[in-house]
Amino acid sequence: MPVIVLAMAWAALSAPLYAQSPVPSLDDLAGDWMQVATLRSFPSVNNFWGSLRAYPNLTAFDMLTVPPFANAGTSGSLTVDGQPVRPTESRWYPYQVLRRARVNGVEMESAIRMPFEQRGVMCRLILTNTTSQPRTLAISMQFTGGVRKHRDVEWDRWQMPHGVGGNTIALAGSNSRVLTAVDTAGAIATKGVQQAAVAFAFAQEPAELKAIPDGGIATWKITLAPGQTASLGYTAAIDETAPAAAALASGWAASFDASFAQAKAEWEARWQAAFTPGNSQFSGHFPTLVTGDPKIRRVYYMGAVNPLLLLRTDFPLCPHCYPSAGPIWSVTCEYFWDTEMWANAWAMLEPTVLREQLIKWFSVDRTHCMGIDCISGGGLSDHEYAPDDWSIFRSIEAYIGVTGDTNFLNQSASGKTILEHLDEFATRCEKRPLTKGSLLADFGGPLNLLECSPTYIHSVASLNAADVYMLRRTADYQEEAGNVVRARELRGKAAQLLPAVMALYEPGQGVWNTMDTAGKKVPVRHCYDYFMTAMALEKDLTPRMKSEMNHFVESELLTKTWMRAMSLKDPAAAQSDRPDHGPLGSYDAWPPMTMDAMCRLGDFGGAVAFLRATESVSREGSWSQAHEFLGPDARGNDPIVRTANRGGQDANEICGTGFAEVIIRSFFGFRPDLSGAGKPVLLSPGTPRGFDGELRHVPWHGALYTITSDNRGLRVVKE
Repeated sequence: MPVIVLAMAWAALSAPLYAQSPVPSLDDLAGDWMQVATLRSFPSVNNFWGSLRAYPNLTAFDMLTVPPFANAGTSGSLTVDGQPVRPTESRWYPYQVLRRARVNGVEMESAIRMPFEQRGVMCRLILTNTTSQPRTLAISMQFTGGVRKHRDVEWDRWQMPHGVGGNTIALAGSNSRVLTAVDTAGAIATKGVQQAAVAFAFAQEPAELKAIPDGGIATWKITLAPGQTASLGYTAAIDETAPAAAALASGWAASFDASFAQAKAEWEARWQAAFTPGNSQFSGHFPTLVTGDPKIRRVYYMGAVNPLLLLRTDFPLCPHCYPSAGPIWSVTCEYFWDTEMWANAWAMLEPTVLREQLIKWFSVDRTHCMGIDCISGGGLSDHEYAPDDWSIFRSIEAYIGVTGDTNFLNQSASGKTILEHLDEFATRCEKRPLTKGSLLADFGGPLNLLECSPTYIHSVASLNAADVYMLRRTADYQEEAGNVVRARELRGKAAQLLPAVMALYEPGQGVWNTMDTAGKKVPVRHCYDYFMTAMALEKDLTPRMKSEMNHFVESELLTKTWMRAMSLKDPAAAQSDRPDHGPLGSYDAWPPMTMDAMCRLGDFGGAVAFLRATESVSREGSWSQAHEFLGPDARGNDPIVRTANRGGQDANEICGTGFAEVIIRSFFGFRPDLSGAGKPVLLSPGTPRGFDGELRHVPWHGALYTITSDNRGLRVVKE
């Protein structure tokens, strides 16, 4: 970027409050140009029906999934003069991925998008001759026809299907611009009609288009004069029949520029609607952040765009579904664990959808699953995840807190009222004691908890503290419902459990132990105990404990721009090297949840410094499942931080919305869980946050509010 343009962009971002457009455009959220050699996970494209992954070839993609359809293999692979073209740089946008390379003096840049709410792909390649001599290029692109329409029951797992190879490839009649493939294996065939097909079409007619086993190749010969630019474009479409897919693909190819622009324009319109009270796209809206702090502004809006990347509007479960991950894993699955990380923001954006989803969650056997599949409506996995009671509890609490819909507690779901379910969550600890007579609960082995740590098992402080919280909060709900005796019983149970939980704290260290089934304390130095105990026991922790806990995080977990989930000093660190929960990276929800805990424990200055520091990580692209540490300082304070791929991590994950959640809930102090009648109650309103800004149109109990942050602290007024 030229220096003058960069200076202008910085001036715009640093403009005084109100001087800039409140909601950034999608282009404003674009990442930086990244060196492909440094990437561990290639960026994705999403269009509200499906997703794909950009591939390390200049014009190729893979992992194209638009449930119930998926396409196997890699398509669009580019060769120039017989050589594959690997991009040297890549740039993510919410609606597209750009890649570029230079081959023998010809600059090449591609842009790949998906048509808005369609089963398709569009890719444009621009070629520019930067030399003083004419250049003639022999160009080819290869496509794969591994399409399949999968049965509903095949989607409800983490490692979901991605098409199948070996399909029949053919030219579409005499049309030299369309290549089709049909699923001859008959994944789902009715009366002899194949129900899965993919078609590829071209904006510029190839010199040759031929079918090959399991694919096809399009070739062009292009001569560029010095300084001349030319472009090529291809499209792909999936449908039940070859004629239908061919009609879609060729239609986009025939009006390529208009279709390409429309994909962006409709994405932009939905994005802007997400911040508009009374919009026609969502049942609610996100608050609008207005601030002159460019880093905080970017982190917030990157968090807010995150759920739109995963939003699916054509799944049977619900009009709007928010799968937990994609584009590689779990593209139809909502995991309970992940939803709690953005529950308050979800209740603001989609109160009607969240209410409907909460009821549906009780339709599956949660003792033998971790979530719900958005295609089949069935449960996920074959065992429960220990944090699920807490996650569902907090999501219900967020819905009621934001909307004021206390009648939801009387809603019937699978034979019980919601309040009865909450009571069951709060008291389930009594049904799984660590040992006979123990007040502490046993939450199982690694697969029930952090999965990668062999010592984070059995009676962990985090979820035992959560039980204390749920007992107390359910007591509040019972009392409000007139069940005073039950409320007193639940508070008594919480009072009995609290000392046992507090005894797991390690004085002077700022960390919590687990306890094994022999009654032995096992040391743990992990962020999950830190922020879970801060959330659940906010008013029980002593000032000394709060100080020690913050010191542990700042000295052992935080790095220059990110954090490690587990301290390198944890006894199990060497056996726990997974990017999301181990010592060399972090699940993307952990940084914002750590910031939340820092605020609750009084360190607003440290929290806002950490918030600003994470902005640089977003320059690679969207928040993801995890970011990992690379380079010579991977174990130090200044590692290279990249979107993780190792260990089954994915490019998109709903938990990244936690960055918007923490700015709403902690930095602007909007705490529906604290609020009663009248107006919202704010967290520590007299404490300045260290930045100026306004959070406008905050929805609470059917009205809108503006929260202001300045050097006096926080103030809230009804709009």
